[in-house]
Amino acid sequence: MPIKTVKDHFHDHFSGNLISRHLNYYFLNSNENKSELIDQELELRTFNIGDIDKCAKLFKEVFSDYPWYDNWISFNQVRNYLIELIENPVFEGFLAYDDKEIVAVCLGHKRSWWMGKEFCIDEFYVANKMQGNGIGTKLMDYVKDSLIKEDYTRLVLLTNKEIPAEEFYIKNGFYTNQDRINMINEL
Repeated sequence: MPIKTVKDHFHDHFSGNLISRHLNYYFLNSNENKSELIDQELELRTFNIGDIDKCAKLFKEVFSDYPWYDNWISFNQVRNYLIELIENPVFEGFLAYDDKEIVAVCLGHKRSWWMGKEFCIDEFYVANKMQGNGIGTKLMDYVKDSLIKEDYTRLVLLTNKEIPAEEFYIKNGFYTNQDRINMINEL
């Protein structure tokens, strides 16, 4: 990561300019590579196994870049990870296509809970060049509508704090549950 990026990141955190920094992310490099898709029709549909390679390729591209910088070693490593998600007997997946290209993915699993049926989002991602154009919100709306038809009452997920993803989820109606914490035990 360039020193300037790190310096700007910390400066924004300490200067109280966090929201501005993350909003600027959506408009940085706003050039001909970004499509204005808010008004364009996307094909929204459920996942099928034939989508696995395209989903894995997009996953690796998205999560190897800002703000995640995950170190996925190979396409096969990503593909294996996604296959593990898909093999869950209560798996469900949703996709957004633009002109035969996957541009957004939601993968998760259904579960019964004391408050009603829940859908747990394991992975939700939008192609880097398409972020900030409303595609993620369109896919999220499609996911919600599909689940409501099946009497699901809640969506739950984990994400990192203080990155554009957190702001995206808040904008789309998610909130932090103050009664729960995410705990980890490193082995």
